[in-house]
Amino acid sequence: MIFVSVNQRGYTDTELYGPFPSVEVAKQKITDGLEQGLDGDDTRYTFHKVSESGTTESIGYIYFYEEYENDGLETKKEEYFSKV
Repeated sequence: MIFVSVNQRGYTDTELYGPFPSVEVAKQKITDGLEQGLDGDDTRYTFHKVSESGTTESIGYIYFYEEYENDGLETKKEEYFSKV
């Protein structure tokens, strides 16, 4: 199972979405169509794989940069670790 945690710069709370059957489905439901983070702030969507035994492993993330700090620069970074 795949879960997605969402963290926004300047906030201490974290939102958790899922479960999803795959990273592709999670991306489609959570981040497809997004061009910036929540309220234009730095926002990180981290993908976690949860095994049947209950262990959790971070397997990748999509990071949207602050819209004003990166004017004209890269606005999105996407990285997946091995075993995805």
